[in-house]
Amino acid sequence: MRRDIERALRVKSLSLDILAELMEDGVTYDERELKHSVELLARSVNDLVNLYAGIEEDHPTTFKGTIAKMKIATNNLQSCKEKKRLENESV
Repeated sequence: MRRDIERALRVKSLSLDILAELMEDGVTYDERELKHSVELLARSVNDLVNLYAGIEEDHPTTFKGTIAKMKIATNNLQSCKEKKRLENESV
């Protein structure tokens, strides 16, 4: 049970990182990259609901998959932001 709480707190931490990325002023994102990130986040929510509702019983594997999806979404937003910043600096 303690391990599940740690994993849930990791999910929360990643969600706060994503919010911080999105709330930065003056940053624009590519629509395709945003769509991909939203898809990953929606799949993460689906996984968590399945855990909560008892549909999915394999907590460790589901949490690992959820965390991986959220890390990919976070990295996707960060790399997209960096790419846009470099494009703007070169102009």
